[in-house]
Amino acid sequence: MKNPGLSSLNLAPLRKPNASRYPKALALGLNATLKRSRTLKRLEALAPGACLLLLAALPLQAATTLTRIRQTKTLRCGINHEIPEYSTSDDHGPRIAFDADICRAVAIAILGPSARTTLTPYPDDVAASAALRAHRIDLIPTQTLDLTHASNSALAFSPPLLYDGVGFLVPLTANITRAANLTGKKICFLAATQVELSLQSWFTREHLDLLPFPFQEEGEMQAAFVSGNCTALAGDLTRLAGTRAAFGPLAARYTLLPDQISSDPLAAASRSDDPAFAAIVQWTVEALLNAEAAGLTQQAASTLLQSSKEVSSRPNPEQAQRAEGEVERPAVSPTTLDPTLAILTGQTREIGTRLGLDNAWALQVIAALGNYAEIYDRDLGDQSPLKLPRAQNRLNTQGGLMLPLPLK
Repeated sequence: MKNPGLSSLNLAPLRKPNASRYPKALALGLNATLKRSRTLKRLEALAPGACLLLLAALPLQAATTLTRIRQTKTLRCGINHEIPEYSTSDDHGPRIAFDADICRAVAIAILGPSARTTLTPYPDDVAASAALRAHRIDLIPTQTLDLTHASNSALAFSPPLLYDGVGFLVPLTANITRAANLTGKKICFLAATQVELSLQSWFTREHLDLLPFPFQEEGEMQAAFVSGNCTALAGDLTRLAGTRAAFGPLAARYTLLPDQISSDPLAAASRSDDPAFAAIVQWTVEALLNAEAAGLTQQAASTLLQSSKEVSSRPNPEQAQRAEGEVERPAVSPTTLDPTLAILTGQTREIGTRLGLDNAWALQVIAALGNYAEIYDRDLGDQSPLKLPRAQNRLNTQGGLMLPLPLK
């Protein structure tokens, strides 16, 4: 399935934010304070109606993220490309298709099926975060969720929506099936990155011998790996999957080991100054996970949505076709559904009300994009060139780490 968000990828050159100036004129500040004090005293003497008129004339704070999105009918998302030689804080691979779908899911939740999105690329998490804080974008669909990022009070994060982490790519001819088999074997990786620290930590903890083969440049590292100069290539699984896919016809000669020696969760990041928007982002992710857990697929959601439209378009739903023996009923009855499905499909009329959205928003998102499993398979998994196993990204009921929060 063609990803609906990729056509809007904005490849314009990145702009550097303007430097801010912070004057320190204490005397001027004191005078301004005295003037404000005298102004307040004058306001107290005015009639309440006049005060309201004056307050209305004062400049307003910047519009909230939600207000801007609804006015422009567009959600602006930043895509972190994680350029290897540019980013040393982590080693994630590009997730353009997945990020585009998450961006579109949030946009549809707010604006409906006709929502527009723009995708702007950034070389690493630092540049993407700076753009978000500067209001040049509204959302980073996947950003590393760790102490460094989460302690930034300007950012708000959803729960993890993708678990990445360090793993290994090996040639099938090496007959290596587990990471422990790499003891004493030469391992290629990019130097001075989190990958190197994870390797040292894991091999020490497992009492195995690490034979490192560090590189400064990704192309040289890949060439050494393909030519057999190292037994394994270490890196975050998203990057290793991308590296394998780039091998083209030779990709089938390599496999990802099932072991993941570190966990590096990614979450959707927004600004903390608009908690209403942050809540919509979080519960859009939760709706996708709950839909998978409840078995609500893209096809089923599309059918339910179409049935609802047909019923609502009839001039008198309670009497239409009664003469022919047809009995009208809701597209989905809450009495015959489990509670999660009843809420997801809008039958209880609470999933939208609590977020300031239409009660059909979750159904519209799933009808357009599918549930979490469908998005993952299409963008990262077996249906994509990456062929990345779900591993930790399976639901908790399937041995993974993805735990949908209750919709109640």
